[in-house]
Amino acid sequence: MATRKAFWSSVLMNSIFIIKGYKSIRLGFALTLLSLLLVTGSALARVGAVPAKVWSQLGHSHWIAQGTGTRVLYVIFDPNCPYCHVLIDELQPLIQPMHLQVRYLLVGFLDPGSSEEKAAYILQAKDPLAAILENEKKFNMEHFGGVPEVLPDARSEKILKDNLALLTSIGQKLVPTMIYPEKDGSYQVVQKALGPNSLRDVLKDIPEQGKSLPAQ
Repeated sequence: MATRKAFWSSVLMNSIFIIKGYKSIRLGFALTLLSLLLVTGSALARVGAVPAKVWSQLGHSHWIAQGTGTRVLYVIFDPNCPYCHVLIDELQPLIQPMHLQVRYLLVGFLDPGSSEEKAAYILQAKDPLAAILENEKKFNMEHFGGVPEVLPDARSEKILKDNLALLTSIGQKLVPTMIYPEKDGSYQVVQKALGPNSLRDVLKDIPEQGKSLPAQ
Protein backbone atom coordinates (compact mmCIF):
# COMPACT_ATOMS: atom_id res chain seq x y z
CA MET A 1 0.00 0.00 0.00
CA ALA A 2 1.31 3.43 -0.83
CA THR A 3 2.06 5.54 2.22
CA ARG A 4 2.10 9.30 2.58
CA LYS A 5 5.89 9.08 2.28
CA ALA A 6 5.56 7.08 -0.93
CA PHE A 7 3.07 9.64 -2.28
CA TRP A 8 5.41 12.58 -1.81
CA SER A 9 8.27 10.48 -3.13
CA SER A 10 6.31 9.93 -6.34
CA VAL A 11 5.60 13.68 -6.55
CA LEU A 12 9.30 14.43 -6.13
CA MET A 13 10.24 11.93 -8.83
CA ASN A 14 7.71 13.51 -11.20
CA SER A 15 9.25 16.92 -10.53
CA ILE A 16 12.74 15.62 -11.22
CA PHE A 17 11.76 14.10 -14.55
CA ILE A 18 9.90 17.22 -15.62
CA ILE A 19 12.71 19.58 -14.60
CA LYS A 20 15.27 17.51 -16.50
CA GLY A 21 13.02 17.54 -19.56
CA TYR A 22 12.97 13.77 -19.88
CA LYS A 23 12.77 13.13 -23.60
CA SER A 24 10.12 10.41 -23.49
CA ILE A 25 7.53 12.74 -21.93
CA ARG A 26 5.54 14.72 -24.45
CA LEU A 27 5.62 18.46 -23.86
CA GLY A 28 1.88 18.79 -23.28
CA PHE A 29 1.89 16.04 -20.67
CA ALA A 30 4.92 17.52 -18.93
CA LEU A 31 3.25 20.93 -18.70
CA THR A 32 0.05 19.38 -17.36
CA LEU A 33 1.89 17.49 -14.65
CA LEU A 34 3.97 20.53 -13.79
CA SER A 35 0.85 22.60 -13.29
CA LEU A 36 -0.47 19.94 -10.89
CA LEU A 37 2.79 19.73 -8.97
CA LEU A 38 3.08 23.48 -8.45
CA VAL A 39 -0.22 23.85 -6.64
CA THR A 40 -0.81 22.92 -3.02
CA GLY A 41 -3.00 20.01 -2.01
CA SER A 42 -5.85 22.31 -1.04
CA ALA A 43 -5.64 24.17 -4.34
CA LEU A 44 -5.68 20.90 -6.26
CA ALA A 45 -8.74 19.62 -4.48
CA ARG A 46 -12.28 20.55 -5.33
CA VAL A 47 -14.64 19.31 -2.67
CA GLY A 48 -18.37 19.89 -2.87
CA ALA A 49 -21.76 18.59 -3.90
CA VAL A 50 -22.85 17.58 -7.38
CA PRO A 51 -26.45 17.48 -8.65
CA ALA A 52 -28.40 14.23 -8.45
CA LYS A 53 -28.50 14.17 -12.26
CA VAL A 54 -24.71 13.76 -12.33
CA TRP A 55 -25.01 10.71 -10.10
CA SER A 56 -27.66 9.33 -12.43
CA GLN A 57 -25.43 9.96 -15.45
CA LEU A 58 -22.60 8.10 -13.72
CA GLY A 59 -24.85 5.12 -13.21
CA HIS A 60 -25.63 5.00 -16.91
CA SER A 61 -22.04 5.60 -18.03
CA HIS A 62 -19.47 2.94 -18.88
CA TRP A 63 -17.68 1.91 -15.70
CA ILE A 64 -15.52 -1.03 -14.65
CA ALA A 65 -16.30 -2.43 -11.21
CA GLN A 66 -13.96 -3.72 -8.56
CA GLY A 67 -15.64 -5.33 -5.56
CA THR A 68 -19.26 -6.20 -4.89
CA GLY A 69 -19.72 -4.30 -1.64
CA THR A 70 -22.65 -2.12 -0.71
CA ARG A 71 -20.80 1.22 -0.72
CA VAL A 72 -20.46 2.75 -4.20
CA LEU A 73 -17.51 4.97 -5.13
CA TYR A 74 -16.93 6.30 -8.65
CA VAL A 75 -13.32 7.05 -9.63
CA ILE A 76 -12.54 8.90 -12.86
CA PHE A 77 -8.91 8.39 -13.81
CA ASP A 78 -6.35 8.69 -16.59
CA PRO A 79 -4.00 5.69 -16.98
CA ASN A 80 -0.97 8.03 -17.13
CA CYS A 81 -1.89 10.02 -13.99
CA PRO A 82 0.51 9.62 -11.01
CA TYR A 83 -2.09 10.93 -8.56
CA CYS A 84 -4.61 8.40 -9.88
CA HIS A 85 -2.02 5.68 -9.41
CA VAL A 86 -1.60 6.66 -5.75
CA LEU A 87 -5.38 6.64 -5.17
CA ILE A 88 -5.98 3.27 -6.84
CA ASP A 89 -3.08 1.78 -4.90
CA GLU A 90 -4.47 3.13 -1.62
CA LEU A 91 -7.92 1.71 -2.40
CA GLN A 92 -6.81 -1.89 -2.95
CA PRO A 93 -6.61 -3.10 0.68
CA LEU A 94 -9.79 -1.17 1.61
CA ILE A 95 -12.25 -2.54 -0.94
CA GLN A 96 -13.15 -5.77 0.83
CA PRO A 97 -13.05 -4.71 4.51
CA MET A 98 -14.95 -1.47 3.83
CA HIS A 99 -17.55 -3.22 1.62
CA LEU A 100 -16.85 -1.09 -1.44
CA GLN A 101 -17.72 -1.34 -5.07
CA VAL A 102 -15.30 0.97 -6.86
CA ARG A 103 -16.55 1.94 -10.30
CA TYR A 104 -13.72 3.14 -12.54
CA LEU A 105 -14.39 5.53 -15.43
CA LEU A 106 -11.55 5.93 -17.89
CA VAL A 107 -10.51 9.17 -19.56
CA GLY A 108 -7.45 9.77 -21.72
CA PHE A 109 -6.43 13.42 -21.95
CA LEU A 110 -3.30 14.03 -19.85
CA ASP A 111 -0.83 12.84 -22.49
CA PRO A 112 -2.53 13.16 -25.89
CA GLY A 113 -2.21 9.93 -27.79
CA SER A 114 -0.54 7.90 -25.08
CA SER A 115 -3.26 8.29 -22.44
CA GLU A 116 -6.03 7.63 -24.94
CA GLU A 117 -4.28 4.56 -26.34
CA LYS A 118 -3.57 3.08 -22.91
CA ALA A 119 -7.20 3.69 -21.97
CA ALA A 120 -8.21 1.93 -25.19
CA TYR A 121 -6.07 -1.08 -24.27
CA ILE A 122 -7.93 -1.34 -20.96
CA LEU A 123 -11.39 -0.89 -22.49
CA GLN A 124 -10.71 -3.42 -25.25
CA ALA A 125 -9.11 -6.02 -22.99
CA LYS A 126 -10.92 -9.32 -22.34
CA ASP A 127 -10.76 -8.48 -18.63
CA PRO A 128 -10.76 -4.67 -18.26
CA LEU A 129 -10.38 -4.78 -14.46
CA ALA A 130 -7.31 -6.99 -14.78
CA ALA A 131 -5.95 -4.48 -17.31
CA ILE A 132 -6.47 -1.61 -14.86
CA LEU A 133 -4.59 -3.51 -12.17
CA GLU A 134 -1.84 -4.36 -14.67
CA ASN A 135 -1.52 -0.66 -15.52
CA GLU A 136 -1.08 0.21 -11.85
CA LYS A 137 1.25 -2.69 -11.03
CA LYS A 138 3.59 -1.70 -13.88
CA PHE A 139 3.22 2.06 -13.37
CA ASN A 140 6.63 3.76 -13.47
CA MET A 141 8.11 7.22 -13.66
CA GLU A 142 9.56 6.70 -17.13
CA HIS A 143 6.50 5.69 -19.10
CA PHE A 144 3.79 6.24 -16.44
CA GLY A 145 0.89 3.84 -17.14
CA GLY A 146 2.18 0.30 -17.51
CA VAL A 147 -0.04 -1.15 -20.23
CA PRO A 148 0.61 -1.11 -24.00
CA GLU A 149 -0.83 1.53 -26.30
CA VAL A 150 -3.38 0.44 -28.89
CA LEU A 151 -5.55 2.36 -31.31
CA PRO A 152 -9.04 2.90 -29.91
CA ASP A 153 -11.91 1.35 -31.81
CA ALA A 154 -15.18 3.23 -32.35
CA ARG A 155 -16.66 1.90 -29.09
CA SER A 156 -13.66 2.99 -27.02
CA GLU A 157 -13.59 6.41 -28.67
CA LYS A 158 -17.23 6.97 -27.72
CA ILE A 159 -16.70 5.82 -24.12
CA LEU A 160 -13.70 8.09 -23.66
CA LYS A 161 -15.49 11.03 -25.24
CA ASP A 162 -18.59 10.54 -23.07
CA ASN A 163 -16.55 10.06 -19.88
CA LEU A 164 -14.52 13.20 -20.55
CA ALA A 165 -17.71 15.19 -21.14
CA LEU A 166 -19.07 13.89 -17.85
CA LEU A 167 -15.88 14.85 -16.03
CA THR A 168 -15.96 18.32 -17.57
CA SER A 169 -19.60 18.77 -16.53
CA ILE A 170 -18.59 18.29 -12.91
CA GLY A 171 -16.70 21.56 -13.04
CA GLN A 172 -12.97 20.99 -13.48
CA LYS A 173 -11.09 18.62 -15.77
CA LEU A 174 -8.94 17.13 -13.02
CA VAL A 175 -7.98 13.55 -12.17
CA PRO A 176 -8.42 11.63 -10.04
CA THR A 177 -12.04 12.56 -9.38
CA MET A 178 -14.09 10.65 -6.81
CA ILE A 179 -17.88 10.91 -6.57
CA TYR A 180 -19.86 9.21 -3.82
CA PRO A 181 -23.16 9.49 -1.92
CA GLU A 182 -23.50 10.75 1.64
CA LYS A 183 -25.97 9.77 4.33
CA ASP A 184 -27.93 13.02 3.96
CA GLY A 185 -28.78 12.12 0.36
CA SER A 186 -26.29 14.46 -1.28
CA TYR A 187 -23.58 13.45 -3.72
CA GLN A 188 -20.05 14.63 -3.14
CA VAL A 189 -17.03 15.13 -5.41
CA VAL A 190 -13.35 15.17 -4.42
CA GLN A 191 -10.69 15.97 -7.01
CA LYS A 192 -7.51 15.09 -5.19
CA ALA A 193 -5.28 12.16 -4.22
CA LEU A 194 -6.11 12.00 -0.54
CA GLY A 195 -3.75 10.71 2.12
CA PRO A 196 -4.60 7.32 3.71
CA ASN A 197 -6.38 8.74 6.77
CA SER A 198 -8.46 11.25 4.80
CA LEU A 199 -9.40 8.57 2.29
CA ARG A 200 -10.61 6.27 5.08
CA ASP A 201 -12.69 9.10 6.53
CA VAL A 202 -14.38 9.60 3.16
CA LEU A 203 -15.04 5.90 2.59
CA LYS A 204 -16.48 5.15 6.02
CA ASP A 205 -19.16 7.83 5.55
CA ILE A 206 -20.49 6.34 2.31
CA PRO A 207 -23.88 4.76 3.15
CA GLU A 208 -24.44 1.09 2.48
CA GLN A 209 -27.16 0.16 0.00
CA GLY A 210 -28.29 -2.98 1.77
CA LYS A 211 -27.07 -5.76 -0.50
CA SER A 212 -24.08 -6.72 -2.57
CA LEU A 213 -23.93 -5.08 -5.97
CA PRO A 214 -23.30 -6.89 -9.25
CA ALA A 215 -20.61 -5.69 -11.59
CA GLN A 216 -21.84 -3.90 -14.73
